[in-house]
Amino acid sequence: MLDVSISQSFYDLAPYGVQNVLLNLYSFRIHRERYGKPFRQAFDELNKTQWYTPEKISDYQTVRLRALVKHAYNTVPFYHELYNKHGVHPLDIKELSDMSKLPFISREDVRKHGHDLISSSYSKHKLVHGHTSGTTGSPLSFYWDKQTCVYNNAVDWRQKSWAGVHYGDRIALILGRAIVPTNKTKPPFWQHDRIHNMLWMSSFHLSKEYLQYYLKKLLDFKPAAIEGYPSTLYILARYLKSVGETLPVKAVFTSSETLLPLQREMIEESFNAPVFDFYGMAERVAFATQCVEAHEYHLNFEYAINEIVDSTGNIVEEGGEGYLVGTSLLNYGMPFIRYKSNDVTSIYAGQCACGRFMPRFKGVTTKDEDIVVTPEGKLVSSSILTHPFKPLDAVEESQIVQEQIDSLIIKIVRREDYCERDSEYLVAALRERLGPTMRIELEYVESIPRTKSGKFRWVISKIPLML
Repeated sequence: MLDVSISQSFYDLAPYGVQNVLLNLYSFRIHRERYGKPFRQAFDELNKTQWYTPEKISDYQTVRLRALVKHAYNTVPFYHELYNKHGVHPLDIKELSDMSKLPFISREDVRKHGHDLISSSYSKHKLVHGHTSGTTGSPLSFYWDKQTCVYNNAVDWRQKSWAGVHYGDRIALILGRAIVPTNKTKPPFWQHDRIHNMLWMSSFHLSKEYLQYYLKKLLDFKPAAIEGYPSTLYILARYLKSVGETLPVKAVFTSSETLLPLQREMIEESFNAPVFDFYGMAERVAFATQCVEAHEYHLNFEYAINEIVDSTGNIVEEGGEGYLVGTSLLNYGMPFIRYKSNDVTSIYAGQCACGRFMPRFKGVTTKDEDIVVTPEGKLVSSSILTHPFKPLDAVEESQIVQEQIDSLIIKIVRREDYCERDSEYLVAALRERLGPTMRIELEYVESIPRTKSGKFRWVISKIPLML
């Protein structure tokens, strides 16, 4: 839950009141690092640039791309060697169309050359460590600089302001943080971050037995907005409907999973508010936020330059589907330039009904995951189950299959350095989240099949929800 200076085990063992003090101390540190004057300046800038014309957007990105490529060539060993190998020099990049001269980088490049991707202008210990969610069972580690963290917050709050929610408003969050010990059996299952006026609620206690306490706390807290994974908020929305209640808020924010139409409908009905989904990548090379008027996904052009390419790396014409490529315009500490993802989508230009010319994209539909049901009746979001896989670099891919309510099969594609200790850790970490009565079987496989449409399903559950 907290940073590396405070271990999760120490936090879990501390009394509830001490946990609250620790959380607020951590929030205060985050506030100092990522908010304050730099945040206000970034937020004010973003409120101006969101109305840029296509010409101004192009000029904005061109200036920043040229500066980024020059910085990467001069201070990042990986790019200096890569660009020399491909005969590319920063002076060759004069406009956005010149991006095609730059080679792509892949997930494997980052994994293999991570240290050489860090700029010599930055001390590693002053950068913020990040990682992907590990939904393929193969999480990726990297670093962000302070500017990236500040702008990430500013972009997030710009979308919230579109929905009429502003910094300081009460917000309830139900995400993947172990905010209270996962073996806790009595409320409270939440903590109040008083620095940011946010109620952090556990995602690990969403059972029929405990949902009544969540509802009572939310009614007392009176949030202006609620934020969480689609599957997690869907669990709460289903419960509200089952007891004939609603919890009106200004807006609901979802992310990290594909937002299914039935989930949106149920959530909007139960919270009497529109859902604003957003899409981001931990690599910080794409951030798309839905607007109010048209609920279109807008790519934040100040954040990154995004392209769509086919399987051979050729640019796809506007509106065509392909792989999303991102170039962060912010992260000078560990630049990602033309980073090719496995997410399939499409990008559209033109003016949105909201009046903005910010590029629009269709959304990513490659993460089609289900909810795991425990023997005790807890409904566990697939995003929560990504956390045990994050430190396992020796896992190439994984998949969770639930065919019976009291058992899970974990399919694992191992790397050469996989060992028994990895298995022991994984089983223990999953059991901590799913309870002691869930049988967990590890199945080692050579590969994990995709669906007929080529999509990867990380969680396949055949157990109906029990609400």
